[in-house]
Amino acid sequence: MTDSYHDRALYSLPVLDALEDGLLIVSEDRTVAWCNPALARSLNIGQEDAIGMDILSLFSRYLLPNLRDETSAQLVVQALENGADLPPFICRTRAPDGTRRWLSISGMPTHADTGNGFRAIRVRDVTGDVNAEHFMTALDQSPVVVFAQDRDLRYIWSYNQQLGLTDTSILGLADEEAFLPDDAARLTALKRRVLKTGETMRAEAALTVGDEVHIRDLTLKPFRDAEGRIVGITGTAFDVTERDRVEEALRKRTYDLDQRMNELRCLYSITHLVEIPGITLDALLQAVADTLPSGWQYPGDAAVRIMVNGREYWRGDPGETPWKQRSPIIVHGECAGEVEVRYLREKPVAAEGPFLREERMLLDAVAERLGRVIERLRAEAALQKSEEMFRGIAQRSFDIIITSYLADGLNYASPAVERILGYCPEEMVGTDLEDYILPPSLPAWKEGRRKVLRGEQVEGLRVEVRRKDGETTILELNESPIVENEVIVGFQAVGRDISERILYERFREQAFDMTARNIAQFAVLADHVRHPLQVIMGIADLLDDKETAEKLREQVRRINLRISQLDREWIESRKIREFLKRYEL
Repeated sequence: MTDSYHDRALYSLPVLDALEDGLLIVSEDRTVAWCNPALARSLNIGQEDAIGMDILSLFSRYLLPNLRDETSAQLVVQALENGADLPPFICRTRAPDGTRRWLSISGMPTHADTGNGFRAIRVRDVTGDVNAEHFMTALDQSPVVVFAQDRDLRYIWSYNQQLGLTDTSILGLADEEAFLPDDAARLTALKRRVLKTGETMRAEAALTVGDEVHIRDLTLKPFRDAEGRIVGITGTAFDVTERDRVEEALRKRTYDLDQRMNELRCLYSITHLVEIPGITLDALLQAVADTLPSGWQYPGDAAVRIMVNGREYWRGDPGETPWKQRSPIIVHGECAGEVEVRYLREKPVAAEGPFLREERMLLDAVAERLGRVIERLRAEAALQKSEEMFRGIAQRSFDIIITSYLADGLNYASPAVERILGYCPEEMVGTDLEDYILPPSLPAWKEGRRKVLRGEQVEGLRVEVRRKDGETTILELNESPIVENEVIVGFQAVGRDISERILYERFREQAFDMTARNIAQFAVLADHVRHPLQVIMGIADLLDDKETAEKLREQVRRINLRISQLDREWIESRKIREFLKRYEL
């Protein structure tokens, strides 16, 4: 068949009318000489109406308004106005029914038989071709594979194959010829189920290529002919290997996070148990044993044994197993017991037998915490015993014992305050001791307070205090600061009632003074008496009456002897006074 014959056949009217492409012939005066039905349908105009119209008017009215690309519209107008052939181009348009289509518009050479001056224009709907091109362009280099297989499950079409085979080499092959036997068996089973049920199926399948396993997310659909009969399957395969790897890592992380949360909850529960007011050590250790399994991977198969000072606290079956871990309980540097967690059945191997590294850390943390708790409980017991002893001493003490805080005032006063000051201890709690100090003693009191706040001890501070009955009592105070967290927050004081002692001292001083005056008077008296006695002795010597003179002398000697005795007693009294003053007796 010659080219001339082919061209003539192409331009015969029956052939042109049967074409799906729109064709029109434009005469030299730019009017439409002829168009085929496909062109009339694409422009939504009757074939008879189009013939004879100016081509520019025809396109301006029926084509250009539907073009979505202004550049394409200008290109068409410019070519038609200049009488030039239209270059081939593709543009988007909107069909009369509102759908968006792609049109290919181009000029065509005309055969000589059509006459000189005629031009042919072809308008072709290439929407399917463009969509297919876009589809393939989108799939290219993507992890998506598209394929079709016949009823025998042999590949009849494939695009974007990636696992070794190409789109061409896989054609005609079945899965057992393209993939490893186990992988192919799984694929074939899925596809036969689609052929049997006629339902779309989505599933994951593993395909091994070399040493790598790839996971594909399959969507399989039945492929039907025009009568609706299933003639094969179509499917897409999306490589989700990395996604599954990430999901598996996420599941592992989530599981690990859940385990850490269980461990934290376990530790928090134990911390809460420790803080329960008044809980005994026995109750605490049993509660810890009951709580501890919740922090391990397999709490249902876990048993716990806590041993402290020879006593054991159990949770779970006490039978012996080879799967156990222990941690010592250290109290004041010495081992006081241990915490043991055991599994009753064999579990997968982990960092320490069946136990995780984090479980070892949790066990050690619990054992360490129990050691500190036992230290604290022992210290509290010792402190309570000491406080009870102190309170007993304070309750029985004849001296006043008080504690006072800078923020709250007096918070303790011993019973002696009622005997010494007349106030009940409850009356003084919350008040300030300064409120009871009389004005003359305030300067000394404030100076003592300043020393205490500097951290100094104050001893022998004497202050006058107002009793409840209005009388005055003299107290001798020894004060010391109360320090908490290296900060002085108050003071404690011991006060003794020295009112009677002060009165005694005053009386003693008065007695000493009186004794001194008496001694002085005795000395003066002795001098004053001895001088007259000397005169009497002289007179006695001058008397002629010997008997009378002797009597006078005898009386003088007796008086002088008495005065000498008084002198000796004065000397002894002075020595005694000096001794008493020297030793403050």
